[in-house]
Formats: sequence, C-alpha cells, structure tokens
Amino acid sequence: MEDRGKITAFAVVESLSGWWELAGVDSAVRESTVDLLAQDAVDTSPNAPVVAAAEKKQAEPPATPNIIWPNDIAALREMVVGGAPLPGNAYGPVRFPPVGPVSCEVMVISDLPDILPAPETTTSLNAALLNRMLAAIGIDTALCYCASLATSMPSTAEVPEHDLPALAAFMLHQIQMVRPKSLVILGSAACKTLLGEELMNARAELRNVNHDGLNITTLATFHPRTLIARPAMKKQAWRDLQMFAKRALQ
Repeated sequence: MEDRGKITAFAVVESLSGWWELAGVDSAVRESTVDLLAQDAVDTSPNAPVVAAAEKKQAEPPATPNIIWPNDIAALREMVVGGAPLPGNAYGPVRFPPVGPVSCEVMVISDLPDILPAPETTTSLNAALLNRMLAAIGIDTALCYCASLATSMPSTAEVPEHDLPALAAFMLHQIQMVRPKSLVILGSAACKTLLGEELMNARAELRNVNHDGLNITTLATFHPRTLIARPAMKKQAWRDLQMFAKRALQ
C-alpha cells in the first residue's frame, strides 16, 4: 500500500509539472504573483517576453493630385515643360513635350520620348531613321504631330505597366485635340496600350482608333530603335509602310 501511495503521489507531481511546461512556464514559483485564471492576464515581470505592439495600418500611397487636362496643345506643352502632374510626366527631371503642328495629316506615337531630335544621342539616331522611314512614303516628319506616352524618360527605359491605362487615356485626349487623319504607332508597348493587341498581330492589317466620334486609320509598326538593333527587320517595316501609303495616304 505504501509503494502504491508513492506511485500515486509521483504521478500527481509529474502531471502538475507537465501542465506548467505546456503553459510555457519554467517553474511554478516566481517572485511576483500572477492570477493565471484572470482573463487577459498580462505578465509584467522584468523577464517577461516582449509583446509586439499591434501593427499600424499600412500607410496608403499618396493620391495623385487631381489636375484638369488642357484643352489645347499649346497649354499642354507648357504644362509638360513646367512639370505638371500629367500622366507620364514624372519619370525623370527632363520633360519632352510633343512636337509638330497641331493641324496635321499624320500623328506619330511612341512609348518613350526617343523619336525627337537630340544631338549626339541614341535618340537622334531614332529620329533620323524615323525621318527616312516616313520620307520613303512621302511623309515629312516636320509636318507630323509627334508624341509619346511618357513625356519624361523612365530610369528603366520602359514605361511602367501599371501606368499604361492612364497614359492611354491621356494620349486619346491628345488625339481628340489634334484630330489627325491617320496614326502611326511605333513599337510593341504603344501598340498594346492603344490598340490592345500585340504588335506582330496588329501589323497584319491597318487598324482603327475609335474615340469620341473619331475613327482614325492606324498603322502599327516597329520602333526605329528596334530596327537599329535588328536591321534584318527593316524589310518587314518597309512592307508595313507601303501598306499604309497605299491605303491611308491616297
């Protein structure tokens, strides 16, 4: 009987010790008393683990300032140069407003401002090739309204994808103001943004941009920078330009 009593007492002690271990407590005795049965009891002893404060609500990104888009090209150019918070105007410190006459037959659209003349730069090479491409079908680029989705140059040399809807809307706003008879869209990014198609599919036939009652015949073709990097593709670009000349410039 005595041995049985010892076994029972040992079992009770072992059970209590196991409970404390499961509760995450090293010992059943400590210097300060804590009511473990109290709801939401807080351990305030010096050795108590530090409990992280509730996470603050994640700060929301600052809202883009609301600004009324200009209704004439002269005002648009001034706002671009002045650094106004227009779509595509905050990627870099240098701004490139659209160039060319407001009243024109052909409007040329790029994704980046790299088709405008700039001495001794890659941009000047793009502009020179574009001049030759359009001159081959009888178009003088000086008589074209040339614009880009981004009016400042992103550090990545690519237009951020999440900005494309706003850039498309702003470009359509410019098209509505200029009201050209035809459009030439350069490169895959501008093509996907304005036509919703991949460039290799859009090149198959002339497309149309429909906006605010306008229905504008549109050519999508390779960007000059692509042709400079891959000269073998110039034959395909030449076929695109011939198709445009026969169907849109007659």
